[in-house]
Amino acid sequence: MKMEICFPPQHTYPFEIYGETKSIIEFSCYIDGAYTDAHEEFFCNWMESPDYYPIYSLSEIFDYQQAEYDELFKMQNIEFNYMKGSRKDTFFVKAIICSPQQFKEYYPYLYGNGSMMNLSLWSLKQDVFRLEERECESPYPVKRTKKNRTSLVKLKWITNTPIVTLTKNSTMFWVGYDGDYITAFSNNDHFSTIDSLQNIISEKVELVVAEYEWE
Repeated sequence: MKMEICFPPQHTYPFEIYGETKSIIEFSCYIDGAYTDAHEEFFCNWMESPDYYPIYSLSEIFDYQQAEYDELFKMQNIEFNYMKGSRKDTFFVKAIICSPQQFKEYYPYLYGNGSMMNLSLWSLKQDVFRLEERECESPYPVKRTKKNRTSLVKLKWITNTPIVTLTKNSTMFWVGYDGDYITAFSNNDHFSTIDSLQNIISEKVELVVAEYEWE
């Protein structure tokens, strides 16, 4: 199996990061420009090591998905809890995954959720996730009329914002936009180069550095 990776620069993410991030690695869900579902086999095999557990995950899901998630967690005996989402029709769900079998069953949900442009994260051994209420402001002003006077104002509201706090031992994964890639944020030295990373994944997987131009 071949897996394309790259080392992108740090940019804006749909969550806030506190703490240093030594390595950022993007694992592509495309090989030679064509989509492949090999990423599921790759990550499920990689996460078979007992050294990575427990795995903590944080995802934002739509309310119509709740029954399906409830059934999955019950069947797999996965500990979880719901929190208010950033939109009125969403929830944040935090789950604790304690075995490779649980991860294998949950991975399609993690990836599928990210493919729907929703937040989908998991972290090795550490619960690095929390939510904080933050005031948000619309990027563009809208017209408001009061007492026959119209003015331009920027809308403001309070929302739950995902916060990720990384320590010197942290490794976290984010399912990127549209599920095109999965990005690792790590302070583990094994993630610092392609050679050191190759040492902690299956020998059947060949890591290939893809060249991208970053804007």
